Amino acid sequence: MRCADRPLTVRRTVTTDKGSAVSDSTNSIHFEEQGSELRAVEIGSSRRIPVIGSLHRALLALGIVVSSYHVRAGATGLVERVVFERRDGGAVTGKLNAETRAAILPLVLSSHEG
Repeated sequence: MRCADRPLTVRRTVTTDKGSAVSDSTNSIHFEEQGSELRAVEIGSSRRIPVIGSLHRALLALGIVVSSYHVRAGATGLVERVVFERRDGGAVTGKLNAETRAAILPLVLSSHEG
C-alpha cells in the first residue's frame, strides 16, 4: 500500500497524560516522566523489527539526543527502551514534550502496521 493510499486516521485508543501508555494487540508505548519532564519511552512490539532508526532521526530533528538505548527480545517480540535529553543537556518539558510525543506516536504505530 502506498503512503498516499493510507487513511489519515488510525482507530486506536491513545492516552497522552502523565504516565501514559498506548497499546493494542501488537504493540505498546509507555512514556516515562519525572515531574513535568519527559525522560524516556518504552516500546513493545510483537514484530522483531526495531523502531530505533526512524525514532532516532525524528528525535534529532527536534534537537533531542538518545542518551541510552536498550532492547530485549521476548517470546512475543521486542521491547525497546529509549532514554533521551535535549542536545544542550536540558530537560524535555513543555512544548518540546508535546512535540516529542507527537513525533514518536505515528512512527511507532505506523511501523507496526501490517
